[in-house]
Amino acid sequence: MLKKISQWLGGLSGASSGAAEPLAQICLFGKHPGWDDHMEDLGLVTQRLVDVRRALYAEGIAGNIDSGAWEKLGPDAKIARFDHAFVWRFGPTEFVYGRVWASRDARGRDKYPMVACFHGRGLRLEKMAPRCAAIIARLVGACRSTDDAHAVRGEFLRESEAAKAQAPAFIGESVAFDASCLKLAATDAALLADAGEGLTRCCYSIWREGEAAAKAIKAGTERGSHTRLPVLDIAESSLGRGGSAWVWTSAAHDVLSERNIPHDGLLAIESLESGHVDLICCGAEGRFAPTELFCLKAARSAIPAANEVPYTIEPAFAAQVRARAASWASVQANGGVNA
Repeated sequence: MLKKISQWLGGLSGASSGAAEPLAQICLFGKHPGWDDHMEDLGLVTQRLVDVRRALYAEGIAGNIDSGAWEKLGPDAKIARFDHAFVWRFGPTEFVYGRVWASRDARGRDKYPMVACFHGRGLRLEKMAPRCAAIIARLVGACRSTDDAHAVRGEFLRESEAAKAQAPAFIGESVAFDASCLKLAATDAALLADAGEGLTRCCYSIWREGEAAAKAIKAGTERGSHTRLPVLDIAESSLGRGGSAWVWTSAAHDVLSERNIPHDGLLAIESLESGHVDLICCGAEGRFAPTELFCLKAARSAIPAANEVPYTIEPAFAAQVRARAASWASVQANGGVNA
C-alpha cells in the first residue's frame, strides 16, 4: 500500500494536462485535523490541478483571508462557513469538479477549508458528471469522519483507484451533455416566471461580464469577471451536488459563443448553504484576480443574484434571449444527463 501511495504522490500515473489522452485524476489539499498545518497535497500530479490549487487556494482563498476582506462583512452579509461545489471547464473535453468544505488543522485553526478535486478529460460528461460527484462526495464524507492522516491517505488511494477503474468505460465525446444542461435552464420554472425575466437578466449579466473578461484576454491581463446566478431546480440524482454549476457553465458558453465573445475557461461555484452560483469568466491564460473569489463568503445581501437585479435591458436583447431559450427547450438531448 505504501508503494501505491508513493506512486500517486510522486506523479507516476503519467498524467499531464498538456497530453491529449483521457484522464481521471483525484486530488486533496487544504486543512485537515490529521496535519499540524496545511496537509500534504495528495494526487496533485497534473499541471491543471496545480493551477487550480494555486488559483482557488493559494491565491484566491488565501488572498481574501490575508487581506481581511471577509472579516469586513457584517454577520448578515457573510456566509458562515465553506460548503461549496465547483465546476471549472476548460473546453468541451476537460473539466475539474470539486468540493470545498469547512475544516481545521490539528491545532484547531479553521480559517482555511479542505478541497477535493476530480480532473477529467476525454470522458462523456453525461455519464461522468454524476459519477465524479459521487466519488468526491464519498471522499468528503471519509475526510470529515476521521482525524487520522493515515486514514485520509487510504481513502484517497481507494477512491483514486475507483476513479481510474471507471473512467475507461466512459471515454468519448459529450455530444448530449450541454444540450441537456441548456434544457434544464430553459425549463426552470423560477427563471421562466414573468415572461422569462429571470433568465433574461441572467443572460444579460453573463454577456456583460463576459465582455469584460474578453477585454482582459485581449489586453493580456489575468483579471476575470464575476456574476452571481440562482440555483436551479435540478434533481441531485441527475448531476450530483453542484448540478446548477454544470448548467450555468453550459449556458454561459452558449451565450458567449453566440455573440463571439472569447473566454479562457468558465468557473462556476455553487454555495450549497446559500443557494446561488458564482460564475467567473477567466481572463488571459485562464486566470483571474484573487478578489474575484470574495464571492465565496459574501451572502446574497452583499452580492445579489442577477435575476434579482433590475437591469435596464433593451427589448431586442430580451427577445433574443426568449428565442434562444425556446431553442434550448426544444432540443431532444438523447443520452443526456437524465438518460
